[in-house]
Amino acid sequence: MSRYSKRVVNRVSRRNVLGAAGMTLGVSALSGTGTARETRNGTRGAREDPYITAHRGFRDVFPQNTIAAVEGSSRLGAERIEIDVEATSDGEIVVFHDARLDDLTDEEGLVAETPAETVLQAEVLDSGETIPTLAETLAATRPSVLINIEFKDSGPLSWEEFAERTLRIASRYPGEYYASSFDPDALRAVRNVDPDVGVAPIFGSNKDENLEIARELDAKAVNPSIGVLDRDLVETAHEEGREVNVWTIDSWREARKPLELGVDGLIADYPHMATFATSSTHS
Repeated sequence: MSRYSKRVVNRVSRRNVLGAAGMTLGVSALSGTGTARETRNGTRGAREDPYITAHRGFRDVFPQNTIAAVEGSSRLGAERIEIDVEATSDGEIVVFHDARLDDLTDEEGLVAETPAETVLQAEVLDSGETIPTLAETLAATRPSVLINIEFKDSGPLSWEEFAERTLRIASRYPGEYYASSFDPDALRAVRNVDPDVGVAPIFGSNKDENLEIARELDAKAVNPSIGVLDRDLVETAHEEGREVNVWTIDSWREARKPLELGVDGLIADYPHMATFATSSTHS
């Protein structure tokens, strides 16, 4: 089957995936989001609930980092979506998380050592969805959604080359976006290519070191794991004018601590992880 034919088939599969998700989640999620938005005035200090970022497009609801994921999480009311980007052996910027294709697709090998023709035909988690390019993913995303583009692996490219290609594609997205990464050099490359693009270091340890990196880069946010999150981190980031977005939240129990500490965003695998935790915290 050709790449084009496979993608036509996948569009049919995508409708099936989204339809099934809508049956189970759509009504409650969309109505809940509407209620939340009525309480917001757009300023961080006055927010009564955090932004919800759909981690890989709500990876436990949809096949992660696919077109179905960005379309589906948008329909479920996600205000922000996190996607992962890396480069194939011939320099195509694709949306995928793992370094290897083996665990998440029907192909094998390192993404960085595999040509785009093969990578883009790899089926994700037996879903009928294939790995998309960054351009395809952004074209399928509602402009009202803020995109968190996580730089994972530059493959055969330098970080500077990777940032140039990625930001050139992202600049065509009519909505807002920013770059995040565990690798400070990736974020430095973003800053060198386009100083106007927001950046956020991701980290699960070395809190003080990463706050220093955030200062060096004048980061718009810090994205710590829940394990390293504490009051000092949140207060320091806020005093310096940075958002705090914590990952990965999988239950209302996990959402309670970040909410009590006053974080700005929850990066979650399911929608509405904060609903019960918020009402409990404010009661």
